[in-house]
Amino acid sequence: RRVREAVVSTQSTGGSSLVVVNSSPLSESHILLLPSPKRCLNQRLTIDAVELGLSFITSCSDPDTRVVFNSLRAFASINHLHLHAYKCSTSLPIESAPVEHIVDCCYKLSDYPIPGFVFELQTDTVLLAKSVFTAVEVLQDQDIPHNMMITYGDPCAQTNTKEVPDPVLRVCLWPVKPSDQLPLDELLFRPAVCELSGHILLHDLDLFQTITEPQIVNTLKINAFEEKQFQEIVDSV
Repeated sequence: RRVREAVVSTQSTGGSSLVVVNSSPLSESHILLLPSPKRCLNQRLTIDAVELGLSFITSCSDPDTRVVFNSLRAFASINHLHLHAYKCSTSLPIESAPVEHIVDCCYKLSDYPIPGFVFELQTDTVLLAKSVFTAVEVLQDQDIPHNMMITYGDPCAQTNTKEVPDPVLRVCLWPVKPSDQLPLDELLFRPAVCELSGHILLHDLDLFQTITEPQIVNTLKINAFEEKQFQEIVDSV
């Protein structure tokens, strides 16, 4: 008997969207978010898709929930528009990574293996989605593959208080090298969006037991833009 995978259908200004069970979960509560599935869109971010991801994670009110996206040539598994949502009870390095301010709610990673943008929720998710999508469009216009994670993390702006700050919504966006041009024989794992965030997925027990942090960093750097190339993208945003 065929099991129905659709969990719920939602309505927004961008049309109807589906929340679907992932048949190959990588973690607890792993589902797919399908923006406007009847439109048969390719795996190319739209502002409606960004808004859907933000709306989903804020409605969950669960800091363990992450929403992620891999573009084509950035290890997307299939060419239809979808985002992943899953739970991970462990904090990830990207959620406390230091940043430098660029403009408004847009920052850039300052001490991280892979250069990238961090956008922080300051007022409402609609404005945040517009800011994120401005950067996404720059990458799309230049045919630059990219990965995105929506998560909760440390506030981007530094505070003088000694109290532990409340987590804020972070949208992390990485421009990366085309996956079909990477030296696959040098990769210890597939550096997709989860791996870029510090959630390293390994499918080999021996590798899991022996891999070191420098090896992880080196594998991530194979996929990274050079700092000069990244700065050119920053100047375009």
